[in-house]
Amino acid sequence: MVQERSERTRGRLVEAGAELFDRHGYAGATLGEIAGAAGVTKGALYFHFASKDELARAVFQQAERSLRSACRALRATASPLQTLIDSGYWLVDALGSDAVVRAAFRLGREGGGWQSGPAAPGAAAVGAAGPGGTASGVAATGTTAPVEGVPGFHGIWAGVVRELLVGARRAGELRDRPGVLGPETLVVAAACGLEVVFGDGGADEERARRVGALWEWLLPCLVPPGGSGAYRTRPRAPLPA
Repeated sequence: MVQERSERTRGRLVEAGAELFDRHGYAGATLGEIAGAAGVTKGALYFHFASKDELARAVFQQAERSLRSACRALRATASPLQTLIDSGYWLVDALGSDAVVRAAFRLGREGGGWQSGPAAPGAAAVGAAGPGGTASGVAATGTTAPVEGVPGFHGIWAGVVRELLVGARRAGELRDRPGVLGPETLVVAAACGLEVVFGDGGADEERARRVGALWEWLLPCLVPPGGSGAYRTRPRAPLPA
């Protein structure tokens, strides 16, 4: 009972921290305001987090876990390339509804010493296990490396995108052409741009229309001629309750 209450308090602090980091940035959000928004004292906050750096790291790690968990769930029932398409829809939905994901992107852009901490615990690679548990050639364990030169949460997201592209290539989904840097760079850049375009939310229908249009343009550049029709570029239907 005590442990459950402690975990709930920690969760409220992470959510409150994310809301205020998203709204005011790292420097503009104070621990007093975060404690007040979570409905706890500053003493209770310090029981869970020794510093604002530590709280910011917890927000970032929760966003990373959410991203990887969503992508693994999508990958369980779809090919790597379809998972990449669906992950883009997940991301834009999260940008509209999840302050933790929005805060992680903002914290990453702002930088800071909090980023020197460890990766999110249990952040396993997302590209390996496909339908029926079959492998796509990507390591099934370990943490997906962020893309070098891409900072913050953009780097985490870009690493997931790159891993799914590697899985798609090994699964024979991508066009056979010399050199892979061009298509990979194009898709990673487009995927990272989703946060720029949809960082402030927007209507669900408009988000779906624009993401679908993006993939209808990208797919012919990636797959063998005539192969685009094998992929769904609209949002997947909600899973039954």
